[in-house]
Amino acid sequence: MTRFDLHIHSALSACAENSLSPGRIVERAARAGISVLALTDHNASANVAPTMAAGQRCGVGVIPGLEVMTREEVHVLVFFDDLAALADWQTRVDAALPAAPNRPEVFGEQILYDAADGIVGVDERLRQVGIGMGIDALADEVHARGGVVIPAHVFRCRHSLSSQLGFIDPGAVYDALEVTTAEWRRDGYRLGQRLCGFPVLSGSDTHFLEDVGRSWLEVGASAPTAGALIAAIRSLGG
Repeated sequence: MTRFDLHIHSALSACAENSLSPGRIVERAARAGISVLALTDHNASANVAPTMAAGQRCGVGVIPGLEVMTREEVHVLVFFDDLAALADWQTRVDAALPAAPNRPEVFGEQILYDAADGIVGVDERLRQVGIGMGIDALADEVHARGGVVIPAHVFRCRHSLSSQLGFIDPGAVYDALEVTTAEWRRDGYRLGQRLCGFPVLSGSDTHFLEDVGRSWLEVGASAPTAGALIAAIRSLGG
């Protein structure tokens, strides 16, 4: 079985704790038995490669990803199988971001780490905002690059499909939907269930170091990639 968590932020997310470095993330994940995680910083991916390198030392697979805020201010988890595809998507995201500097006194620092947990700089671009791309166009562009699209925390009161759009479109081309860990436990969700026709899963949405490894899901998967995990979840049926 593959124990996974597809929603973890590093210190590159302005709203996350500055101690969330690559080494600390994967070491805590390994201690919790998590074998696959995804790093999903807000509109940013510069800490993914260092986290992948740190993960190799701990035996933890790291899926390249990020959490994009769309034009509608919906948070969407986006995953790719390799760094080249992620870099191409990051270029697209950067082009769609407003040209404004971060305000660390308001949003927090956006810290860049290397694989040895050394601080190598800060990202000075404002990333806690929506990009100039709607969610449907985003899904099409990510799929064209071979990626996976999962709207995040779909029932949350902010930055979700329900809060920003008021509904979940069953005709959309999402690969799955994410609910919060609290909702997963409270409502008794199980892998294999569907929500509005989409496979449903949960991620920790870690923003603090102590949250790494506190929640996870398990599924049989042939490879440590987002696509393999989604395929394994779909195979469980309804």
